[in-house]
Amino acid sequence: MKYIKYEVHENTSVRQFLKAKNFSKRSIEDILKTGYILNGKKQRKSLNLKKSDELKIIIEDERVDYEPIKGDINIVYEDDNSLVISKEANITVNSKNQISLSNYIANYFIDSGQESKIRLVNRLDMDTSGLMLIAKNKYSHAYYQKQLEENTMKKKYLAVVEGMLDIDSLYENKFSYNEKKKNYEPSDRGKISRTYFKSTRINCDFSIIECEILTGRTHQIRASLTELGHPIWGDKLYGSDENLDRFLLHSYRLEFTSFYNEENIKLKNYPKFVGFL
Repeated sequence: MKYIKYEVHENTSVRQFLKAKNFSKRSIEDILKTGYILNGKKQRKSLNLKKSDELKIIIEDERVDYEPIKGDINIVYEDDNSLVISKEANITVNSKNQISLSNYIANYFIDSGQESKIRLVNRLDMDTSGLMLIAKNKYSHAYYQKQLEENTMKKKYLAVVEGMLDIDSLYENKFSYNEKKKNYEPSDRGKISRTYFKSTRINCDFSIIECEILTGRTHQIRASLTELGHPIWGDKLYGSDENLDRFLLHSYRLEFTSFYNEENIKLKNYPKFVGFL
């Protein structure tokens, strides 16, 4: 069993203290129901706090929920509550029917003595590489999910697209899933998708585009660039003619406020394919 320990600096209540620390409403209710430690004693309701009180949030040990399989993971950042890795292409993040990144993470947790489930905060397609955030407990997971929902977590990608695309603007469209084609297409019935695209390099045959997603829609970068007439290199599902073993999309920037320490974390991880273009 582990604890998240806080020292109280002003008079308040447990509920208001946790709210000020950006715990989700559901997390706060869970803590008040299951109990917390105040000055060495377990409590189960929102008591008043005073300056210099010690508040501990209980983090129960968990068993990993994926089969541990040894594999390489590239760790970019880690603290007691969070893990950021750079995912390689050609591997799924959590498929139950084949070896996935979650199997490798489970093995890493066991080898490093961390008793935690695998909680993916953001997900990447099998052929997309780059930065992924994993939460190590249910409270940090809810904390990061809140940042995603409120769009305070910044995620930027680099995409290599076909042809000359000179763009520096917000692109909005509605997409819905086409069951027959297994992709997303423009549709008035779909959910709005917002992505800011900015060209960083333009050649006759290809362009490199920075993509900042402002909504969390499945395939929104891939579908949007195809609608703009410039599919991602190697993305055959969305119309690319390039014969590659992956499509060239990489999550290269990730910015978030860390759980507990509340530090502004800014990470960059450039894709291997940029150096070959």
